[in-house]
Amino acid sequence: MRRRIDKPWGHEEILAEGCYLVKKLILEDETSTHYHSIRNELLIPVSGEGVVMLDNDFIQLAPFTPIYVKKGVKHKIIPKQTPLEVIEVSDNNVDDVVRIADKHKRV
Repeated sequence: MRRRIDKPWGHEEILAEGCYLVKKLILEDETSTHYHSIRNELLIPVSGEGVVMLDNDFIQLAPFTPIYVKKGVKHKIIPKQTPLEVIEVSDNNVDDVVRIADKHKRV
């Protein structure tokens, strides 16, 4: 059974977890600007339109075109059309989030 976690920007569904973590992000709003000290992420857009900010570059998301986010790179996902659905694959260091800015006031 999928586990749902509500977020201020939408919600995520845990699809698989173990030594790795697979989540489906359903975005209605942008995420915080953040980075990870330990984990790398692979973002795979599935549906909707949006951009991902990697450091100071903005990359248009295209369905099923993966974006690799290396540890230490500040990033955020910004939906242009909602909902934006993105599959995120990473290791299981769930507490490895350093927020820099957040319109949802979590900094």
